[in-house]
Amino acid sequence: MAARLLRVLLTLTLVLVVSVAVLAMLFLEDQPAIAFGGPPVPEDVVETRAFVRGVRAAIQPDQPVPEPFSTTETQLNSVIRLGARFVPGFRGRVAVRDGEIDGTASVPLSFAGRTKWLNLLATAPEFDDRLTLSAVQIGRHAVSPDLALEAGRIGANLIVGDGFGDSVLDAATAMQIRGDVVSFDLELNEMGQNGVMRGLFGTMRGSDLPGAEDVDRYYLSLLAAMDQGELPSEGSYLPYLVFTLEAALEGSRTEGLQNAYTSAILALTRVCGARDFTLIVGGLVGDAPVADKPEQDCSALTLNGRIDSRRHFTTAAALQAASNRGFAVSVGEFKELYDTLKSGGFDFTDLAANNSGIRMSNTLMAAPAEDWPDLIARIEGENDVIVPFGGIPEIMSGDEFEQTYGDVESPDYLAMLDRIEARIDGLALHR
Repeated sequence: MAARLLRVLLTLTLVLVVSVAVLAMLFLEDQPAIAFGGPPVPEDVVETRAFVRGVRAAIQPDQPVPEPFSTTETQLNSVIRLGARFVPGFRGRVAVRDGEIDGTASVPLSFAGRTKWLNLLATAPEFDDRLTLSAVQIGRHAVSPDLALEAGRIGANLIVGDGFGDSVLDAATAMQIRGDVVSFDLELNEMGQNGVMRGLFGTMRGSDLPGAEDVDRYYLSLLAAMDQGELPSEGSYLPYLVFTLEAALEGSRTEGLQNAYTSAILALTRVCGARDFTLIVGGLVGDAPVADKPEQDCSALTLNGRIDSRRHFTTAAALQAASNRGFAVSVGEFKELYDTLKSGGFDFTDLAANNSGIRMSNTLMAAPAEDWPDLIARIEGENDVIVPFGGIPEIMSGDEFEQTYGDVESPDYLAMLDRIEARIDGLALHR
């Protein structure tokens, strides 16, 4: 019996290996269908920011009649270029033509010790009611559009969870094309929005996110401490950070350390982080109503003597806890690229604050609970968790950045990031 079972298992394994090899030979190609278009530029960030704001405005749950959302070929390709930073090697583009959108994607895959490419092409015509595809090609082979769409839906549901595939496919109820302008009717209730965001962040994080009610609990605890005068209204932000870490350690007894830290740092970011944080994470930061908000807030608190450093550090730490390093780092880069056009300019000290927050999350989430009291005790001053900014290039215009560093994939740019990381290595929290 055991020998027969072993033969069956070996046979099934062989069939699986052969099937994968056959599928790879059929669908994988030696070259990508799309040439590398270069790293994102500041204009891509501006377009993507407008895209995200437009989508969120179109799906606000309190609107009696959903508003159409319009975008363009240029804007969609900017979104794709930024999104490609989260999937190393990914390439994609869309082309808008009479009544249709053509989408092409090239995904690098490692196969038999070599890099192969999964090239996907799909065409979506105008629709009313539900997204449809008129043509799909994988590699050199055409496949059934209906089958491909259903496989994508099921795959997204299984990989991301929370009915992600269903929510995304149901979100657009109509699409019209006029010239290069694409207009969508979007319909996604608040539960659906949160489900999509939880699915995306949970997939990047590798585990389910804590519930909004857990974030609310830490948020209300912070507000109570502020109201009772336990936390300062000016000066250093450090007491808020230590208070949050101690609360997370206490909560870890019932919630588990990683979930407790994630909930607590999300709550801290809701109080002291970037003002646009909810634009990225939606309702994941909790939504507890507060009848009487404390008179004081975080607005005057600083880190390394700067208000913006406090926001950068806290927000990056929260994004790292809720997703992964690639996402957290890229969001920080995107903000700096955006600033070269819309604000003061590109500032490596902002990235230093971001990366200090990211590394704090990495260190704390990797440590067992019994090490946390010692880690918290190491935080005696601000430069135990964030690098001093001396010698790190500050605000420069877009032209200055391009002349000095080129782009965010140049050797000079990466060398500066390495210098910042080396400084972070020397902080007391990470020794």
